[in-house]
Amino acid sequence: MLDIERYIPHRPPMRLVDNLVSETPQQVVTAFSVDRDHVFFDASVAGVPTWAGIEFMAQTAAVWLGLADERAGRAIAPAFLISTRHYTVTQPVFAVGESFQVAVEVALQEEQIVSFNGRVYSSDNAKGYLAEAVFSAFRPDDAEAYLAASEPPGLSRW
Repeated sequence: MLDIERYIPHRPPMRLVDNLVSETPQQVVTAFSVDRDHVFFDASVAGVPTWAGIEFMAQTAAVWLGLADERAGRAIAPAFLISTRHYTVTQPVFAVGESFQVAVEVALQEEQIVSFNGRVYSSDNAKGYLAEAVFSAFRPDDAEAYLAASEPPGLSRW
C-alpha cells in the first residue's frame, strides 16, 4: 500500500485521510473512517459534521498533486486551498463507525492554479455522494515566502 503521508503536509490529528484507494493521472480516491477520537468529532451529532468534507477533499487533492509531481520527476511541492464553490451536502454528518471514500479529479490546470471536482461517498456507495465541491489550489513558486507574506504582523509561528 502506498504511504500517502509524504504527499500530505498535515500530521495526526489533522491528517484526515487514511489511505489511497486508487489513482489515475486525472483522479485520486482516498479513504477515511470516523471514530470518537477524530479531531472534528462532535458528540452532539455522533460524528463529524459534513462541513469538514472540504478538508477531506483538499487532502485528497494534495495526494493527487504529489503523485503528479512524482510522475513529472519534480520534487513534491505544497499547495494551498484558495477557493471553494458549490459546496453541497446531502446529509449533515459523517457518522461515527462508518467508512468513506473521497474522489477528486482535476477539472483545470493552469500554471500555479489547479481546480478540482471532489465528492465524498460512503464506502458502500449506497447513499450516493454525501458532499461535493468545486475547489481550487494555488502552488506558489516559493511556499515559505508565500506563508511569510501571509502571516499577520506580530504573529509568531507556533
